[in-house]
Amino acid sequence: MTTYGKRRERVLSLASGFDTVIVKDPKNLFYLTDFWGGGVGIVDRDSMLIITSVMEEQRATGSGKEVVVQGVKGAAATAQAVKKHTKGKVLTDAYEPNLKATFNASLFLDARRKKDAEEVSRIAEASKRIEQLYRLLETEIRPGRTEREIAGSIMRLATVEGLSPLAAEGSLSPIIIASGPNSAFPHAELTDRKVRAGDMIVADVFFRYRGYVSDCTRTYGVGRVSKDRKDGYAAVLEAQLQGLELTKNGAESRKVHEGVSAVLRNRGVGRYFTHGTGHGVGIDIHERPSVGASTGDVLSEGDVVTVEPGIYIPGQYGVRIEDTVALGKGTRNLYSYTKELLVL
Repeated sequence: MTTYGKRRERVLSLASGFDTVIVKDPKNLFYLTDFWGGGVGIVDRDSMLIITSVMEEQRATGSGKEVVVQGVKGAAATAQAVKKHTKGKVLTDAYEPNLKATFNASLFLDARRKKDAEEVSRIAEASKRIEQLYRLLETEIRPGRTEREIAGSIMRLATVEGLSPLAAEGSLSPIIIASGPNSAFPHAELTDRKVRAGDMIVADVFFRYRGYVSDCTRTYGVGRVSKDRKDGYAAVLEAQLQGLELTKNGAESRKVHEGVSAVLRNRGVGRYFTHGTGHGVGIDIHERPSVGASTGDVLSEGDVVTVEPGIYIPGQYGVRIEDTVALGKGTRNLYSYTKELLVL
């Protein structure tokens, strides 16, 4: 069975008891077809029917895998075409006003959790290209430059590298370049603040490559960095390395988080760790599973997750170190870029 056939089979298996499965969310449609755009998909074991605007018909046909494309004009024609191809009990991932259907977006997130080889390959390639952006940051971060100017240089190279931006959840900015006291905000917005000597700079860079996201964070120092900030960095690095060691098949996500938190508590900075240890990545920047204090998730083969402890001292500085890792027979870190504190 093909890669896309297995994905359709997974969705249909989770939707057993339903006669028709309809996909409207562009991300779910992409997962099942490799076409990113507007339209409605009807899931079949042998192929996907995509009902889309005539404006998108050619692109859907060209990029879609194992698809039959029907171009229509207008919402009424779309609704009529969808109704024609549905029967019995209907399941959908988005509200459908013209059909009696059961809405269950969670089912599709469950299907997307276990990454196949093609998905891991794209996330790994995204990671490789993002590492080029961090190498550029080594020359872009310097006193007098604003956060926006630094981010602009990164965005330009990302475009050249074939990476697509997305907004961070909790922020309007396409990446996080947080300097000085701004680095104490886990989801900092880009500002016009100029980098100064003594700053810590949290650089959280996340992009899609061919539809799939990778997420990485490094923290830099500028000029002469104080001992307490170096100590804070060392504490986060120790915690992150502990998290990587604990992230493996069969591990309870909650216990991974507890292990990371214990390191930071022992270093005297535990109260400044204000978020979970990690999250799944894939088509979305935040997917299942969750790695945090209250999750019941158990890590398993096919999961791709981040390990990203941080500390945030209000009004002073923050430190975060993050890698994206893939769980197969073992645990594969998709990043090799240095985690040594670089003082620029």
